[in-house]
Amino acid sequence: MKIYLVALIAILSVTTGCSQKKKMTINNTSIAKELRNYKFINDSRPGYYLQINNQNCHYEIKTNDLDTASFFDPYSSYSVRIPLNLMILKSGEQSLSVKVLPLNGDVLSKKANLQLRLMMYPDMTDKENDYGGSITLWDWEMPAIEQDLPLFAMDTVFEAKVPYKLDILDKYALDLSKMDTDQLLKEVLPLFEQRHHELLNNILYDEKLGTDFYQRFHVQTYYSEERLKKIVSAPPSQEPNEILQPLENYKLQLYGNGKIITLLNTIDYDSALWWADKDSGKPISWQPFYLFKNKDTGEWHVW
Repeated sequence: MKIYLVALIAILSVTTGCSQKKKMTINNTSIAKELRNYKFINDSRPGYYLQINNQNCHYEIKTNDLDTASFFDPYSSYSVRIPLNLMILKSGEQSLSVKVLPLNGDVLSKKANLQLRLMMYPDMTDKENDYGGSITLWDWEMPAIEQDLPLFAMDTVFEAKVPYKLDILDKYALDLSKMDTDQLLKEVLPLFEQRHHELLNNILYDEKLGTDFYQRFHVQTYYSEERLKKIVSAPPSQEPNEILQPLENYKLQLYGNGKIITLLNTIDYDSALWWADKDSGKPISWQPFYLFKNKDTGEWHVW
């Protein structure tokens, strides 16, 4: 089963001199402060989820062009429920993009199938009462494959009502699709190397700095300060069978309509920060790490 480690909400910057590259620094003051002091629009605390069941296929799913879920493992069936709030930036119409790909070979199997269920929990703060109980908003099933198709794609929309409106990307993020790819990699790779070093050495941040990193979770998933502190105090990985893999064999990937970038590994097309099983060598856990560049200051921030 896939295990994902939550991405840090931090502000990272790279400063360069005229003749030499200076050490990367972390500066989390501006955006973290904006998120910490966020005033919710109302008292509602809904949570949106996407239930995904697939058979004999791989898939990629995006919500509002933000990475939502993907499956490129070799086994034929998988079921997962994905929280969507971190991909929902404001109330209103949300886009959902689905791409179904062959499990093996170049064409979809006639047995390929994908089922989606969009769900909502009315109150994510009410754990004792199952968060208010799940409400199914819609169900969708991929039509039967009768022709030799290299892929199946579906785009749709759904309505969501959330008590926040995040415009961080609109206000601060540069359109990275207009940058030179080599220059992008030159700027992004050191940030991944820094994070890889921290994971390799189980480096933890102090409590204040660490909780600042996670402030977007406070807004979009309603995390309390106490819960944020627990996340910060937990080491990245303590499982003896999990081995952090070298940062290699990766590719650049843009999300968020060109405003967010990450590195994906070329094995299962998940995060380039990943752990393999000590015995089998197969991927077993990942840490998503998404970046955006400040269009005014040139700083890199972690989304």
